[in-house]
Amino acid sequence: MLLAALAVASVVAVLVPQAPAREGDRPAPARAAGPPAGVGRQAASQVVPRRPEAVRLPSGASMPVDVVATGGDGVLDLPPGIDRAGWWDGGSRIGDPFGTIVLAAHVDSITDGIGPFAELLRARPGQRVRLAGSGAAQEFEIVSVRLTPRASLSRQASIFSVRGPLRLVLITCAGPFDADRGGYRDNLIAVASPVGRRRASLE
Repeated sequence: MLLAALAVASVVAVLVPQAPAREGDRPAPARAAGPPAGVGRQAASQVVPRRPEAVRLPSGASMPVDVVATGGDGVLDLPPGIDRAGWWDGGSRIGDPFGTIVLAAHVDSITDGIGPFAELLRARPGQRVRLAGSGAAQEFEIVSVRLTPRASLSRQASIFSVRGPLRLVLITCAGPFDADRGGYRDNLIAVASPVGRRRASLE
């Protein structure tokens, strides 16, 4: 499991020595306390980050998105079916300025067959993915697609990093199916950047 470190800022009061009062100096009269001028409000242009609740894939197929977390073994606990994706609750959200939005789903199942995320096996740079949630939406453009061994996924910190420009990472199973190990050998990782913003990449 990856742990995010939170930096805690301390407020330090600095005392500045004052010069001694001169003869004839008089303190200025205190001003009477008045009501506040007003309460600050959120600017209309400010984007409030929202968790993704739906994803639209390059083909136009849409899937609902559930909140998921990692278990005690560090494995992402995905929704059981093929028709729902999981958003890692330790990652970024729609509208965040930085970090990784991680979405993952099963590529198929014995009972339900091929799932919507299977189309990522044919994904190419330039294709677009759209996230939506609670009135917010953001479009991403795929910039890279690659395979990585499943066993090494948890050791690739850049995939789950909260640093760097905002990017979307889509993950599903891929590669040869290993019946002895009970699953696919690899994971497919598609990285996408917000449309109209600096492109993201994973080291």
